[in-house]
Amino acid sequence: MMLLLLGLTFVACDAESLGVRVPRGGPSVVQAAVIKRDLWKMTDPRLAGRVPGSSGSRRVAAHMENGMEAAGLSPAFDGEYRSDLGENVGEMVCGVRRGSGDQAVLIAALDPGIGTMSVVPMAGLLSLAATFEAPQAPMHSLFFCSIPEASGLVGLPRRSPVSVQSILEVFIIGTLTGPKLVEEHGPSVGHVQSRMLHSGPLAAHMSVEVGQLDYETIRDRLVDIHSLVAAVD
Repeated sequence: MMLLLLGLTFVACDAESLGVRVPRGGPSVVQAAVIKRDLWKMTDPRLAGRVPGSSGSRRVAAHMENGMEAAGLSPAFDGEYRSDLGENVGEMVCGVRRGSGDQAVLIAALDPGIGTMSVVPMAGLLSLAATFEAPQAPMHSLFFCSIPEASGLVGLPRRSPVSVQSILEVFIIGTLTGPKLVEEHGPSVGHVQSRMLHSGPLAAHMSVEVGQLDYETIRDRLVDIHSLVAAVD
């Protein structure tokens, strides 16, 4: 058995060295270290903030774009991952894992453009996208989107990368630092009422420093969200 596992590992390494993508997926790919890395990059003090329209916000959008591409997602906006919604609004960044059917599931993280903790759902979105990288297409297309909070979900129908009539479910990722995932009704997107997925308010004693967060807990909450998204039928 050990020889078989070693053989499969060598095959994967050889394939990747030749430029062949070895499909991965499933909740086991969510790694605390990767979440932390993405959070560090998107909160780097050298960005000088993420105010919509700023160079910092554009660099964060570029990081989200690169992360979605690395996760195996395709561009959602006519060959582009990013859609500029206006100077005082910001950019929507969306990637899609095309499904075998006509319906779609939208998984979103809302970006207010300020605050360290508001970046956690965005970093989580990238890790979650990687859990659905697999050889076979999912039943429904999966759209992973970072959406400027200023644009709101109310205006999403006219900016959505997918026809609202095709949307089957909408999941909105919120806080991920608590011990249990909570599901609540969110705003409607067309005919679909979104599902807010979060872990409750931040604990009063919890540090908001990037280096002090419990990334193992964040990983566990993302695994919970993966289960909900994967269960959509």
